[in-house]
Amino acid sequence: MNTRTSTHSALRLFALAVAGLVLCTAPVLSAERAMIVLDASGSMWGRIDQKPKIGIARSVLKEVLADLPSEVELGLIAYGHRRKGQCDDIELLVEPGAGSAVEIGAVAEGLNPLGKTPLSASVKLAAETLKFTEDKATVVLITDGIETCNADPCALGRELEATGVDFTAHVVGFGLSAEEGRQVACLAEETGGLYLPAHDAGQLGEALDQPLTEIAEAEIARDDPASEAEATPAPAELPAATLDAPNGIEIGRPLTIVWDGPGERRDAIEIFDPAARNGEGRVVASRRLISGDVDARSVALLAPVRPGDYEIRYWWGEGRTVLTTRPLEVVEAPVSLDAPASVGLSKTFTVAWVGPGARRDAIRIVDPRKPDGSSAVLRSRRLVSGDFDGRTVALVAPAEPGFYQLHYFSGDGRAVLATREIEVLDADVALEAPDEVAIATRFTVTWTGPGARRDAVEIFDPLAGGGAGKVVESRRVVSGDMDARTVDLHAPAKPGGYELRYYNGENRTVLATRALAVLEADVTLAAPETVAMGRRFSVEWTGPGARRDAIQLFDPRARAGEGKVLASTRLVSGDMDERIVALNAPATAGDYELRYYNGDNSAVLATRAISVEEIAVGLEAPDTALIGHTVEIKWEGPGARRDAIQLFDPNAKAGQGAVETSQRIVSGDMDAQLVRLVVPAIAGDYVVRYFSGEGRKVLAERPIVVEAMEVALDAPASVPAAQFFKVAWVGPGAARDAVELFDPEANAGKGKVLASARVVNGDYDGKSVMIKAPAEPGAYRLRYHNGHSRVVLHETGVVVE
Repeated sequence: MNTRTSTHSALRLFALAVAGLVLCTAPVLSAERAMIVLDASGSMWGRIDQKPKIGIARSVLKEVLADLPSEVELGLIAYGHRRKGQCDDIELLVEPGAGSAVEIGAVAEGLNPLGKTPLSASVKLAAETLKFTEDKATVVLITDGIETCNADPCALGRELEATGVDFTAHVVGFGLSAEEGRQVACLAEETGGLYLPAHDAGQLGEALDQPLTEIAEAEIARDDPASEAEATPAPAELPAATLDAPNGIEIGRPLTIVWDGPGERRDAIEIFDPAARNGEGRVVASRRLISGDVDARSVALLAPVRPGDYEIRYWWGEGRTVLTTRPLEVVEAPVSLDAPASVGLSKTFTVAWVGPGARRDAIRIVDPRKPDGSSAVLRSRRLVSGDFDGRTVALVAPAEPGFYQLHYFSGDGRAVLATREIEVLDADVALEAPDEVAIATRFTVTWTGPGARRDAVEIFDPLAGGGAGKVVESRRVVSGDMDARTVDLHAPAKPGGYELRYYNGENRTVLATRALAVLEADVTLAAPETVAMGRRFSVEWTGPGARRDAIQLFDPRARAGEGKVLASTRLVSGDMDERIVALNAPATAGDYELRYYNGDNSAVLATRAISVEEIAVGLEAPDTALIGHTVEIKWEGPGARRDAIQLFDPNAKAGQGAVETSQRIVSGDMDAQLVRLVVPAIAGDYVVRYFSGEGRKVLAERPIVVEAMEVALDAPASVPAAQFFKVAWVGPGAARDAVELFDPEANAGKGKVLASARVVNGDYDGKSVMIKAPAEPGAYRLRYHNGHSRVVLHETGVVVE
């Protein structure tokens, strides 16, 4: 297959894929009922190939509608499109019905992604709407995220498979990681559907071309069209067709069939079971010719998993009739499982297998004690997800001791081909930890247990959630010290009775518990009752002293009474030995609050009031200054580390104003409370300001007028090429001012500075500099350039001969 990288191609393939998901499972003589479940959660604004995923989904649906036969009864469900953060934001937008194409396209175009991802509940609603317990039903889920509403897609898949008449869910995943894909793929796997991952437009094209190849191979159940063919007048002469294939094949093996015939778009190669339905017959596998190798005129199908005599048929879609057939004998094949006789609970173990090895085949763990064999599937792993060359897969044992069965499950044939028993043994699972810990402190838990990758030690609050309980802290065992079998946890910030739990992630089961008492502890703050605004002050603290704990300065009046943290300093950034941190007072007088904040629990453990007092803030500066000159400004104010004296232009940026220059007060003379500023080289009315860096507030200001002055250059009208010549200047004479020789014709008329001499590097008393003329004769410009404001204050011509 050629790789498709364009967005248009990707969309077209997506359209064909979704159409294939619907069409390839549709009986010819009865209307197929199918539902598209579309993710309209907030993350659908994410992009694939610079295009929002929701835009791709909308375009795809339009493409689907173009190819969808009118007899297909199709509906649309969306989730996350009306409200943020609501798990019940699921809506049946279009009831399943024939001819619903135009309505679905219009409704999808109006979706606006907003909320969460309740994909399990959405798929369940789709199944119930399709009456999956009474009729055949197909759901196509299009999602760019995993379940976010406390539901288990895997368990849902098992439930729908067990209770449905013939239910199939296909999942299309946008930009999901391997772990995320695994979490939603099981919904498709448990129902015999396909999971189709894609991470960009190119991969989308490749991945979504697969259903055209694979869906037709899986569970295609179409009634014998003979009765319809009788009702449809046959053409005067049928096209010729031939089939070439092996006479016999083992169950579940791939089968290549070479064909010759019309080769039209709706033509297909089928495997037909003439003994099914009490002799009426049934199509058990089918594949469109256009989904195979058209150049080689071949298609690949999987042999049925039940031995017997079958027929290979060339189905002519245009004439809705069979053009030719040939017999196919399907025979038994060796299928076996090799695994340990026993394994510890929740342990990972390896199963070696012999069998067809089809892409959708899987090894399953089944609990035979449950009456319903389908719902008793506890774990399933595709063969292709294991070591396919070594013919092994790894499974995690159940979390409850007892006897279980291993099944070799044929995904395409929906049949168990081999079984064997395995015993899950009880094992030591225990937790060692202090009986009591102080609030918000860090403590160590030693564990004994399976130690699986997703296992965790948790702190559980049994009283939270109205008695339902809640996990308030969790740490994966692999994130701790695996050799010593320890993990570190943070105690809750609220005293009370809690529970430590060993949680097995694979089985989602608690294997061991022990009580934990969290005790009250001293948490105090000592600081001045009042501080001057903008001044730095110290706070002494007593408390857990955890790495993420901080002392905060809080304004309870901010945000219309909601309050706001104005300053925060981590304890580890202060003096940990003396238990002291330093904060800067706000630049606004008033009543505030000091808080001890525990970062691990996001909780405030202690507070105390503090008042910020007004202090005098003032500025002394000249009323006027010449352009480009330095002025001295005396200040009075907090004198905080980030405070600055600024020169502000109120007319800049169309009246919004802009700071022209700024000098930190700590960079001046702190003892004399003096800073020096260079005024702009452009005359005008400016403002000198005292700026509080911590509060980002102007505390005082006064006007200053920057006045123009004479700026001139005196040099010979012409100078020899490549020779130095003298230029006398009149101007501000600032440290960064320079006399430049400029070529206005260089750089395609943009000009270029050919030589430059700082005025301070020349004869400053005589106000002159030496400039070297260029070697190329011509007309040039001499310029007086003010370095601070980066403007040219004066220029005159000079000819180089």
